[in-house]
Amino acid sequence: MLLTAKILVTFSTVLLLSWIASRSGPKLAGLMSGFPLGSAISLYFIGMEQGADFAAIASIHSLGGLTSSLCLAGAYWWTMTRFPSVKYLPLVLVVSLGAFIVSAWVLQFLPSEREVNLAAVVAAIILFRLWFKQIPAASIVKPRQGVWLKPWFTLLFRAAVATAAVLLVTGLASLLSPTQAGLLAAFPISFFPLMLILHISFGAPMLASTIRHYPDGMGALVIYVLTIGYTYSTVGVALGTTIGLLCSILYLATYALFSRRLQRKG
Repeated sequence: MLLTAKILVTFSTVLLLSWIASRSGPKLAGLMSGFPLGSAISLYFIGMEQGADFAAIASIHSLGGLTSSLCLAGAYWWTMTRFPSVKYLPLVLVVSLGAFIVSAWVLQFLPSEREVNLAAVVAAIILFRLWFKQIPAASIVKPRQGVWLKPWFTLLFRAAVATAAVLLVTGLASLLSPTQAGLLAAFPISFFPLMLILHISFGAPMLASTIRHYPDGMGALVIYVLTIGYTYSTVGVALGTTIGLLCSILYLATYALFSRRLQRKG
């Protein structure tokens, strides 16, 4: 039953993000990619299988682990700009996944204190946001021709990548400490397959512009992980997840409102 739920929820998440990216432009896609659907899936099922207290402790380290997600996106963009052709995709994947693994390994040595992990990810968001400012904005472009545009192939690819990530993260949780499980849960389950789809279907400029706005949406992830760190142990996994998602939605709505007002003033 849980296996079926993991597959269905993950598939729906990736499909939603891909739909937003193709119809709403890179800025909104990057912002929405910070919505904590991926982390919510992982930590929810970790909580269901390993217990609410285990997941609550893991969430502390997921805070710091969000830095690894930014490292993955940054490494993907950095490598892609130097090797933009799709034929270098394996190299891009190795470098970006390596960046996530190495940074997560380093972050496991952070103290198990919420304030320390929060400070680490806030600093990372600021630094990566400054770094990504050099990425030029790109408008929506027509997708390339090929098998990647065939609906059946795209759906299978999205389902396979995202589901494999969820099953790996939640499956390994039983073999790992809360610290390691929390860091692994920070893997961008939703955003990673989306990056692959955008890179192959729309090209490097479109994906780069989406990555540029990724740190802006990361605040929603931070809010979510902070919230469940308190709610899981007090009201349970299901209700705690709901409260966390509502807080994230509130953040994104507030951010979008302020962004529009700033644009109008500008």
